[in-house]
Amino acid sequence: MKRTKGMRCLLFTLIFLLLTLSACNSKPEFKLYEGKPLRIAVVGEPPEVEEEQIRFDKVSFDELTSETIDSYNAVIITEENLVEASESQYADVYLQSTIPFFFISANSPIPFTVEDVEYDTSWDWTVGKSYAVGVLTIQEEDEEVVKNWGYGLYNSEKTDEHIKALYSRIFITIEELHL
Repeated sequence: MKRTKGMRCLLFTLIFLLLTLSACNSKPEFKLYEGKPLRIAVVGEPPEVEEEQIRFDKVSFDELTSETIDSYNAVIITEENLVEASESQYADVYLQSTIPFFFISANSPIPFTVEDVEYDTSWDWTVGKSYAVGVLTIQEEDEEVVKNWGYGLYNSEKTDEHIKALYSRIFITIEELHL
């Protein structure tokens, strides 16, 4: 009798542990952007994303200063273009724009929004820091406020899946700005 009771207790404990462990999913499910279509200008190579309602158009730095840039919902500047993006003549472009700018693989908007601060490896992404940053000047009450965002990678792991999830979060931010 004691042996049967002990076996039931052991069996119950094993089932409980199995259910508990199976509930711990080591692979997270990332939320895709499901909002309205977005048109995004990209300085560099457009990223690969899961969302089909996102349209990327390659643009040059010269086009950032033209009126046509306002026809986009946002601008993304890729890692390969961050040094040029930090040149002083572009700081006002980012700060006076009516659409947000996002800098991929940069941990701070400072080299892009403060003149005479150059982008170098100290501003690169490192584990535990933002992998992308965004900036937009908005009107709040009677003053202009520089709004910025930082987006980290899940568990600070640079994988294709985590980068795609990061872009989904950027798309959500862009849509929230246009409500």
